[in-house]
Amino acid sequence: MDTKGHILTEFDDALTSLKKNTIAIGTLAQKNLENALSGLTQRDTALCNQVIADDEEVDQLEMQIDNDSLQVMAKFRPFASDLRMVISSMKITHNLERISDHAVSIAKRSRKIIKNSEIDEISYIEPAYHQALKMLQISLQSYSDSSTELALEVLSMDTDLSKFHKQATKTYTKRLEEPCDHYKTYLNLVFIVRWIERVGDLATNIAEDVIFMQSAQDIRHGGDLED
Repeated sequence: MDTKGHILTEFDDALTSLKKNTIAIGTLAQKNLENALSGLTQRDTALCNQVIADDEEVDQLEMQIDNDSLQVMAKFRPFASDLRMVISSMKITHNLERISDHAVSIAKRSRKIIKNSEIDEISYIEPAYHQALKMLQISLQSYSDSSTELALEVLSMDTDLSKFHKQATKTYTKRLEEPCDHYKTYLNLVFIVRWIERVGDLATNIAEDVIFMQSAQDIRHGGDLED
């Protein structure tokens, strides 16, 4: 009996499911990040608690994607572009899980900040946050669309994120060096803006994985994309 067509269809379905689940974990990680910052800026403890609770779903989905990826490689033995897609999806999933972990860390620090009186300097965190969020959104779109162009756009955004991170950190550090009533709040904000920068770094990792998936070129650590 000829099973070639059946096996090919099953393989295509497995790859489609893998990509769908990777996009799903990206959506969850992005939502957690947005809720963590909304919890901070809106002083909403319930939102912070929601981030912590929702991270469990991200962890479970990461394990499912890892297992599904291994099953695809063992059962179908993909090669070339299909193998790169499976490997890149696993790496992207890991980066997204770490982004969700950073969102949890932000939510936990935000709960501590909310317990104290409100300060105006929280707004200094917003440029870094919006830049990191945009990088994450575009990196996820580059994976969904299999777009090298969008992935390269993410890489070009990292310089501005570093600038915003340094500006916010400088402000909070200066406040810490002066006599103040909000020492713990400023210290927590230093941690939060650092985690926001890490989100941007992880979005960059995702973009680099998309470029590898599409072009078979590894541009990590300063490598250039060849024509």
